[in-house]
Amino acid sequence: MGRKSPLLISRKRWQHRNYYMLLTTLLNRVEKGSQSMPDNTKKSELLPIIVLGTGSITQKAYYPLLTQWENIMIRGIYSRTEDHMQAALARWNIPFGTTKIEEILQLDAKAAFLLTNKESHFDLAKTLLENGMDVYLEKPFTETSQQALELVNLAQKTKRIVMVGYNRRFARLYRKAKEIMEGKPIQLAVIQKHRTHPHYPSLQEAYLEDIIHQIDLMRFLCGEVIPIQTKYEMKDGILQGAVSTVHLPNNGLGTLLTSHTAGAWQESATLHGDQISVHVNAFRNLIIHQHDHEEMYGADRAGSWIPNLQERGFIPEIEHFLHCVRTREQPSTDALEAYKTQLLYEQLISG
Repeated sequence: MGRKSPLLISRKRWQHRNYYMLLTTLLNRVEKGSQSMPDNTKKSELLPIIVLGTGSITQKAYYPLLTQWENIMIRGIYSRTEDHMQAALARWNIPFGTTKIEEILQLDAKAAFLLTNKESHFDLAKTLLENGMDVYLEKPFTETSQQALELVNLAQKTKRIVMVGYNRRFARLYRKAKEIMEGKPIQLAVIQKHRTHPHYPSLQEAYLEDIIHQIDLMRFLCGEVIPIQTKYEMKDGILQGAVSTVHLPNNGLGTLLTSHTAGAWQESATLHGDQISVHVNAFRNLIIHQHDHEEMYGADRAGSWIPNLQERGFIPEIEHFLHCVRTREQPSTDALEAYKTQLLYEQLISG
């Protein structure tokens, strides 16, 4: 066993991390307050945004963050369902909500978080871009690569920022894995995501709704890949599992694996090449094997959903989008990058 990494975090230290982050935030606010004007004189600096969607991921990740985020103002929210809209207004203390898209467009927002179901992404994103707003979309980008390419062209024409929320690219351990393997030829990549209950009615639905994260992660970690084939199993009209294989750059091989009859929720990525092996056990730890040495990064964490939005990449990706809105830089997961992931998805399900 090699030396322990300085990034190795003990269980006890991890338990107190949230308290430390909260204390640091409060101290920073006090310091800023003592050196600058009162908040009520800085309203013009607030970035006005709107949020479209009230679904599960929106409630778990986006509303908890956006309602507390400094230097933005949620002008209003949109939902197709009146009950869901009213519940979100009450829960998150948001001043305005509507079920009519034309009303949300009248709020003079500069940016929109489009967090609705995938079937509505194309039409809503197109409307928002045509009305001069920068747009952040939850994955998947669109339902088809043709729609994705149309939004790429529209974003360029309107000079608007478009970003798709592939949060794995912003998750700490996956970014560390990419950093370690940067410039090294990857001979084998194994990307996995497993669930315990089959429910998707087709390979297409499972890959677009769920495995699109792993498809994008394959590109992020390995570069542009060439699909070989995909095999899958159906039982009583429900997908049980699938395996896709691809050619990696430098003549390596990659596999995407998913089982929907696993014993527990699992997600991982393993990279081998240049006498080094890196394994990410999301979102718990990262293990490096090199010769007779082993190092571990991360913490002993539960694999199921937990409210650590920094670890899972949600906080960094929102920071990145808001930074790009203010600076006009292109996001790392912009419309063109998301289009490439969409195209790879279609190639995988066709083979």
